[in-house]
Amino acid sequence: MVFVRDVMTRSVIVIDPDRTILEAAKRMAAKKIGGLVVVEHGRPIGLVTDRDILWEVTSKGKDPGKVLVRDIMTSPVATVSPLTTLRAAARVMLEQNTRWVVVTRLDNVEGIITASDLTWGFLETFARASKRGIAPK
Repeated sequence: MVFVRDVMTRSVIVIDPDRTILEAAKRMAAKKIGGLVVVEHGRPIGLVTDRDILWEVTSKGKDPGKVLVRDIMTSPVATVSPLTTLRAAARVMLEQNTRWVVVTRLDNVEGIITASDLTWGFLETFARASKRGIAPK
């Protein structure tokens, strides 16, 4: 069985909810990532993605230097533990209609898992199982 901890990204880039969208976009561009975990007092409270910026700021002609992250972030953020199975994490993504899930332990951010991470995790599981001649569970 494969767990979230096996495929999650551990180096999570975070942002304060009172930063501007311009700052968020610059941080995403510098790190070449599509989203940031919004953290307040050390706890994840939301998520802001490049799609959020496109749909909620750019397409509406808003000034990204004046719009705050908290104004467009997705909240509450979907979370799972590192010991969650990939199947259960996929269910969370489907139920909450998200491509990103924050991995937490005792309310602290441990990592992030995306739909792409899940896909690779499932492919790896099937590849290993087929080499052994068994069906994955």
